[in-house]
Amino acid sequence: MNSIAPLTHSKISKSRIMVAVGAFLVSLSAWMRFFLSLVNWDYYRSLQIQPGAAYLLVYGLVSALVYTSAGILVLIPDDKWKKPVSILLMAGLVIYWIDRICFARSIEAQTALPFSLFLSAGLTLLALCLLNRGIPGRRLKNWNEINDRK
Repeated sequence: MNSIAPLTHSKISKSRIMVAVGAFLVSLSAWMRFFLSLVNWDYYRSLQIQPGAAYLLVYGLVSALVYTSAGILVLIPDDKWKKPVSILLMAGLVIYWIDRICFARSIEAQTALPFSLFLSAGLTLLALCLLNRGIPGRRLKNWNEINDRK
């Protein structure tokens, strides 16, 4: 009788799961924007919204791909995912800021602009801190203090 070795599962840390859930939630809203722009294409064109229905489609797709990729990569057990995920999160933040600053022209969007920018930057910083297990500069300072004692 052949014995099959039990499968070993690498444990995924809670911080990585939190970042993945956050990335998937943002990607879900981006996928919704993409699909709703497809479904309502004729309606949006009839309203003659600016910057246009094609912009909503492209922005939704790009944001969805960026955050879906980040959510998938963060769940890879290897540490090689940290840099690409950090780059994807920063790219997503930049894409969001460009959208909010350059294209969101409604009174509501302009009123909430400072809150939106600071909240998105704060959440991105939180995700990066979770990925790197703390603020990278502080971690380096503590590492130097420990090594100076030796």
